[in-house]
Amino acid sequence: MSAPVISSLHESAIGKTVENRRGFLKKSGMFMLGMTQPVALAANSVKNHPLWTMIIDLNRCMGCQSCVIACKARSRAGRGIFYTRLVERHSDRLPEPKRFFLPVLCNHCKSPRCVSACPSDAITKLENGIVLVDHARCTGSGRCVSACPFGSIQLDPSRGNRAFKCDFCLERIRAGLMPACVEACPSRARLFGDMNRPQGEFAAYLGHEIPQSAGRPGPRVLYVTLRNEVGALLNDGRT
Repeated sequence: MSAPVISSLHESAIGKTVENRRGFLKKSGMFMLGMTQPVALAANSVKNHPLWTMIIDLNRCMGCQSCVIACKARSRAGRGIFYTRLVERHSDRLPEPKRFFLPVLCNHCKSPRCVSACPSDAITKLENGIVLVDHARCTGSGRCVSACPFGSIQLDPSRGNRAFKCDFCLERIRAGLMPACVEACPSRARLFGDMNRPQGEFAAYLGHEIPQSAGRPGPRVLYVTLRNEVGALLNDGRT
């Protein structure tokens, strides 16, 4: 079996039609790199603080919605508000058609558009890679919602119409726990760890080194793309 290919959703290519969407993967601008092209992590580049990262293996996801339910229960978001969701996709590529599921959540981007768009400076990218909303400062302008290319920020009417999104369950991480969605996944499609000090299966997916596409400046949600179909799904119509 060939090594998995780790990708990240391109920050500018998905738009708000992420769930409407024929040819989503093909048009999403996923950045690909095989694990055969790693960049070694220099010892002197390791920071004292963690760099939290989530890996999602599309080959393992079975669409059970356990992640969505666990996230909803933890966040207590208002009706119709979800911080993570599943996009069901179909491929008619040979050798046989496939149905697969794409989990979508905040990518905790390298240069988050929501941060610069917020007029009240309520959104910050922490040193640990997490993009966090300070709800006490949020005025509900909605500019972050318009700025996010993934539709991952929502205004919650049940909470004063302030902005809410995935924060990797920061309070759980600080307590030594995994994010709720990672803990709930029965097929272990979601892995979570510190990119500066990868361990266990998380480290195995990275090949104990940092792939270029998963490099420290990039988004903090990485995808292992579908085996055998990755080229056809992502490269149709592209040079």
